[in-house]
Amino acid sequence: MEHNAKKTLDRRLEAENVALLKHLLSMELRRLKDEVGCDMIFLMGVDGRTFSSVIPRDLNAKQFYMLNLLRANMPHICGQLRRENLRIAIEQYKEGSVVIAGVGDNAFMTLEFSKPLVPADFQKIVSTSMKGSTVIKHILELKPIKEEVLEKYPKNVAEELRKLSRLLFVERFEQTKQYRKNMEILRFIKDKLKGVVGVGAVDEIVTVTFNELGTSAPYMTDQLWRIFLENAIRKHVNAMSGEIMADECYRTWMPELDKKLRSFM
Repeated sequence: MEHNAKKTLDRRLEAENVALLKHLLSMELRRLKDEVGCDMIFLMGVDGRTFSSVIPRDLNAKQFYMLNLLRANMPHICGQLRRENLRIAIEQYKEGSVVIAGVGDNAFMTLEFSKPLVPADFQKIVSTSMKGSTVIKHILELKPIKEEVLEKYPKNVAEELRKLSRLLFVERFEQTKQYRKNMEILRFIKDKLKGVVGVGAVDEIVTVTFNELGTSAPYMTDQLWRIFLENAIRKHVNAMSGEIMADECYRTWMPELDKKLRSFM
């Protein structure tokens, strides 16, 4: 059935426009910051422009020092990167460390740590930064996250892009037309049920009926909503309020549901 097929889908939102790609970029920088444990992270162009950054709201003395150090060194870093395509570099200072990772020919990341790094940290930081730079290069080039594209990358890069796509679905799906429509239909059905079975029984009926369908409100289709309402009436309204009431609900609610669904076209 259709609803079973939908359950097997890997629900990922394809980032096919610039706004979603920018959101992907921001998500990847946050994930990279958390993974390597740096204090701040910047994505910049070799011309000195800042494309995106993740900075604590309140900086302590060491973090503020490292931020000012980066600003002071930025002309030198940009000049160096314009002359040659840097892959990765680690710079150690008294107050902390800076990791610079190239992102293609025209951009780079800086990861700032308010502490010196020890050699034991280097392997993880380098490998994670290189993975992140490849992921960000993919995003900056506005490439889609499709399997035929992902299979050309190393396994860790491909998996990171898949994770970002799934996270994007979760974070942005609530803003889609489909989601808003389904939430409105759910409110419509709950209001109908309240008048017949009482407020206390509504959530139970809704939960059981969704479980019977094997799906949930955000992923419903028009056909599934018709099945949902019919099951709620025939099984649950009938059991709680009697057959006559169930027949009356079916006769009046089903056409109202169809009208409601058509209003979103």
